[in-house]
Amino acid sequence: MSELAEAAGAPLRLPQVIAVDGPSASGKGTLSRRLATELGYVYVDSGAMYRTLAWWAIQKNLHCEKPMSPADEEAIVGLMRRWKAEMRLVDGQAWLHVNGYFPAKEIRTDDVERSVPVVAQIGKVRDWMVARQRECVHLGPLVMEGRDIGTEVFPLAPVKFFLEADEGVRQARMAERGNAGSNAAVRDSMDTTRKQGALYAALDSIRVNNTGQTPDQTFAILMGHVRARLGTP
Repeated sequence: MSELAEAAGAPLRLPQVIAVDGPSASGKGTLSRRLATELGYVYVDSGAMYRTLAWWAIQKNLHCEKPMSPADEEAIVGLMRRWKAEMRLVDGQAWLHVNGYFPAKEIRTDDVERSVPVVAQIGKVRDWMVARQRECVHLGPLVMEGRDIGTEVFPLAPVKFFLEADEGVRQARMAERGNAGSNAAVRDSMDTTRKQGALYAALDSIRVNNTGQTPDQTFAILMGHVRARLGTP
């Protein structure tokens, strides 16, 4: 045992987390939920947490679109520090509730779609969200999806996936789910160039491009890797 391990008093333990990262409409949500159900893990959509804050800020008439001034950012941070928000486990899924309410439909509107990448770029917001996401390990083993789960939130996760699909395919998926006004390329640019929690594939992630695949085909690939990494039957 190394001196560091002896000083810590115990060997390093990896979090029981399967991290699923990738850009918008890469299949993260569908496949992460299915993985969690199959494995009996808790499902966490980290993006929904940022969406919930963006929705709450819109409700309070705060400015949530570019250009953002330092005062605009501080107003959102101040709101976040005052709101009564907590993670609650509902049917095997962890969601961020505000005043006891989870705005499941409200966070999927076009207004929130436009605002969430702007809100998510605020450093103090990311710090708060990452802390809450890490606390989710107390709920049990996790399948957590997002954009920086394997790189920032749980860099020691034993299984990390980075899902990809061609831009045109992802744009079509956005249109199918009612977000035709969203631009995949613009969102990708905002996510990959932000200073903190940028979207990129961890060096030890398993990259899966699901262009041309059915959800069943991609799921089979992911489960194959999970079984190989974790010894899951």
